Amino acid sequence: MPDGRCFAPRWSFYDAVLRAIADELEAPEAAELRGWLLGLLPGPADEEHVGYGPWYRAADGQLIERSLDLRELTPKNQSLICEAARRAASRGGANHPEWHADGLCKLSDMVARFEHGEPPLSRSDWVKVVPSEGRKIGPGWPVA
Repeated sequence: MPDGRCFAPRWSFYDAVLRAIADELEAPEAAELRGWLLGLLPGPADEEHVGYGPWYRAADGQLIERSLDLRELTPKNQSLICEAARRAASRGGANHPEWHADGLCKLSDMVARFEHGEPPLSRSDWVKVVPSEGRKIGPGWPVA
């Protein structure tokens, strides 16, 4: 979440979360973000690398790590992702049968707590807020 709370599901659920969020990014202004999010996921040509999450992308020789710090996205993209996460949760993962209802509720609750200004550790999968690396990732950042 944009406040540092952490949603840390198993990698296969992480993939489903990003796919569901991307599915909810239907507005034209979210198209670039949608494509970027989907690019974070393994594709058919990618290979499982070590079995605990990262995959190997043969096209560029990079690891596909299952990690996304929303604090490193533009504020607009943070907002778009939170809105899309709420919509995906309200639909109950209808387009994603591998989802578990409790995970969808948890994600939606985390977004609501963030929006209400609750402390990050009021609901987080980690026991402390890890500082952001300060990167500027994803679309929408001004080009220097």
